[in-house]
Amino acid sequence: MATQTDDEDCIEREFGALKKLFDEVKGSSSVDSSAFCELSMGMSHDYPLALRHGSTLVRIGTSIFGERVYSCF
Repeated sequence: MATQTDDEDCIEREFGALKKLFDEVKGSSSVDSSAFCELSMGMSHDYPLALRHGSTLVRIGTSIFGERVYSCF
């Protein structure tokens, strides 16, 4: 999950850093690179940015089900 902000530059930096870390870990000799294949990042409001940075899984529940309503008991 990226920072909850409307600042797309901030989100881009975060997704870029995650992709770089993912690539470094995947390229290391301590990981089976064929099994290390999913990069899960991005949600309904920022998934296009996540996809641009290589995300293979996004969470889009809000786009499907709408905003959540929270209540206290």
